[in-house]
Amino acid sequence: MAAALLSAVPAGAATRTSGQSGPYYVAVGASEAVGVQPVPDHPHGVRTDQGYADDLTAMEQHRWPGLRLVDFGCPGITAQGALDGVGACRYPSGSELGTAVRFIEGHPGEVVLATVDFGFNDIWPCLTHHHVDERCVSTAIGRVARAVPEILAELRAAGDRRLLIVGLQHSDPYVADAHFGQVAFADATVTVFDRLNDVLSAAYARAGAVVAQVPDTGSNAAAPDAVETACAQTWMCTDRNIHPTPAGYRVIAGAIASAIARGRTRAG
Repeated sequence: MAAALLSAVPAGAATRTSGQSGPYYVAVGASEAVGVQPVPDHPHGVRTDQGYADDLTAMEQHRWPGLRLVDFGCPGITAQGALDGVGACRYPSGSELGTAVRFIEGHPGEVVLATVDFGFNDIWPCLTHHHVDERCVSTAIGRVARAVPEILAELRAAGDRRLLIVGLQHSDPYVADAHFGQVAFADATVTVFDRLNDVLSAAYARAGAVVAQVPDTGSNAAAPDAVETACAQTWMCTDRNIHPTPAGYRVIAGAIASAIARGRTRAG
């Protein structure tokens, strides 16, 4: 990779920077934060160096020369799980957020950027078998609304005034189900993701974080351009996998870069 990257596994992310200095970019989140993509031997996906955090690190070298990525993301983790340490990943400080906070506090003035990417794993269990479980969705979004502000507050308290926090919205991969004739389900999921993004954006704004307005596919999932976009930017139409393609990750990175530019302008 052209950029100076430090993509660490969760259990060692906070210790692999010994003897190195920033500027650092800290990524917290779930599978998209670590660039999960399907490969032949692992159709559900493995972490790669082709995710949005990697792309963003390369894109932002002009702003922060020598920017290093420290990625604490954990595939499958929920927003509350990141706080409580409940998930598939093991962390030195017991949880994803606790370990990220420890890293930021241990590198005063060196962490210039943090991205926050939670919520998807809270709602996807409500969208199985081409059915939207509305009660499940409401409960899940309620959990996100409680957990994400706490995540943002702890990151803000750990950093200094130079730490720019960017919170991500989520695009809707299930729009691609319209490609297979599940138009009503695809349309229903758009409403779910709109609700989730509204809650996330409000939490980000209250915390003084900048919102990365990840492009959605529009309000009509049956529109050919919406389906085409979903098929191009996720693996849904080829591998039935919700994760972004490399092109999809670049779109997310571009949305974060735009948010950074807004945040830097606002700050100064």
